[in-house]
Amino acid sequence: MGHEEIYLFNIHCHSDMTHISLLFLGLLSVIIDTRLCCEYFPWNPLRDKNNHFAILVLARGGSKGIKLKNLSRVGGNSLLAISVREVNKLRGIDSVWVSTDHEKIAELAENENVNVHWRAPESATDEASSLLGIIEFLKHHPEVDILGLVQCTSPFIKSSYLQQAVNHMQNGKECTFAATRSYKLRWQKLGDRLIPLNFDLKKRPRRQDFDGELVENGMFYFFSRRLIQQGVLQSNK
Repeated sequence: MGHEEIYLFNIHCHSDMTHISLLFLGLLSVIIDTRLCCEYFPWNPLRDKNNHFAILVLARGGSKGIKLKNLSRVGGNSLLAISVREVNKLRGIDSVWVSTDHEKIAELAENENVNVHWRAPESATDEASSLLGIIEFLKHHPEVDILGLVQCTSPFIKSSYLQQAVNHMQNGKECTFAATRSYKLRWQKLGDRLIPLNFDLKKRPRRQDFDGELVENGMFYFFSRRLIQQGVLQSNK
């Protein structure tokens, strides 16, 4: 986070509802309700904003393919550290969170100076979708109005890409997500037939004459709370 952030407390909260009263400069009393474990929460009481803009990285410990894949190292750094460090370069963000169910991932997140949200068991299974993890996070963080989901399995993520998404959302967009333009000619098999999906057989396009298609690459998804309340990550707005 930027230099303007004020680190008020570093606590572990494990009760169902803990009330914490803090005095800031002898003038400000802050009462915070916490339902989950909170780690190193950066907060600036002088910042007055209508919309709280948060970044969330879902990083559960379980993985059938690669054990603790979010801690796998690329170029000497873990996938999670790469993503978090790029996120921490962003402007206009109020808080950064790693949602996890694993102590090692939580420890790395804390070392990178971001908040830890302890993920509920039902949202951290192999069958649980990212949407379920997002809904669970927002349920416990009602202050968040706009959320950016960053996938830490994208090692080539850049803060410049993320900043563009942040800017779009701050300009009133309902959602923004990462996509790659593809120039592949696609087919579908129907019974014993092959059907072209995105081109005309009689007018097979050259690459320079083909606009291509936009394909999600999964690097990030930004959206409003209102969109998630409708049960979707994206809209056409």
